[in-house]
Amino acid sequence: MLARAGASLGISWAQRTAALCSTSYSTAANAASATLSEEQRQGIVKKLLYRSKQRGFLELDLIVGLWAESNIPKMQPEELRHMASLLDEENPDLFKWLTGQLEAPEHMTGNPVFKAIQGHVAQQLNDVAPDATRAALGRTWVRGWEDGWKKPEAKSGDAK
Repeated sequence: MLARAGASLGISWAQRTAALCSTSYSTAANAASATLSEEQRQGIVKKLLYRSKQRGFLELDLIVGLWAESNIPKMQPEELRHMASLLDEENPDLFKWLTGQLEAPEHMTGNPVFKAIQGHVAQQLNDVAPDATRAALGRTWVRGWEDGWKKPEAKSGDAK
């Protein structure tokens, strides 16, 4: 079936395989080229959209995926490279940087795509979550079972 599809396009199976094998795995490397054909650009856009929506971290799938859906198709090659760089980060770190729980490192604060998503997250938080319901900037949102602010319960046999 694939051989027939390649034949109908006027290229051999060997040419298609060679083209696939010669492409870099890194989306950032592919997006770095300023001279992308429209077909190459669309391939990178689709890969970035997939990576944005399927991170395996539900909160980031929603934060990054929804933002990416509306913004990636309009991006220029340099912006696509910045997006690919952002997607190369580890999920827990990226989530905390985007939500203000941790200060982002310099290589992220200089990334315009990161700044745009971070601004989007801040706007969403301001729109839907009153200040009283949020942790202060720089503090984690989720604490463990042994929270320091809880008072220990007195046991029934303890003397007061």
